Amino acid sequence: MSSTETANKMKIALLKYPKRAAMQAQLKKIAPRQVKVQINNETKMVHSQQTVLESSVKDFGMRIPHNCRAGICGACEALYQGKRIKTCYVPVKDGMRIVTLDHEMNMLRQGTADE
Repeated sequence: MSSTETANKMKIALLKYPKRAAMQAQLKKIAPRQVKVQINNETKMVHSQQTVLESSVKDFGMRIPHNCRAGICGACEALYQGKRIKTCYVPVKDGMRIVTLDHEMNMLRQGTADE
């Protein structure tokens, strides 16, 4: 195991629980309501007090790869407004349009296969 891998494992081990607790506290401050979210090509009304990762699993039945669930490792990244976000640490917002990296890669593969 490289020193970077060891450092990342230590970082996750030390920070995941405090960061998860901070995220849960942040989610509780959000007013409970239904918001419209699009992940890949599917749009649904979802509960506002959850992260994009939680919503993808619970509401959309999609699996976004994840590891730490605390916004540390970056395994759960997806695209939102052209920028990468960590879906385990970003609350859903009304009008969000998320493209998972798996979906983006599938679209890229399809484009190259059609040529």
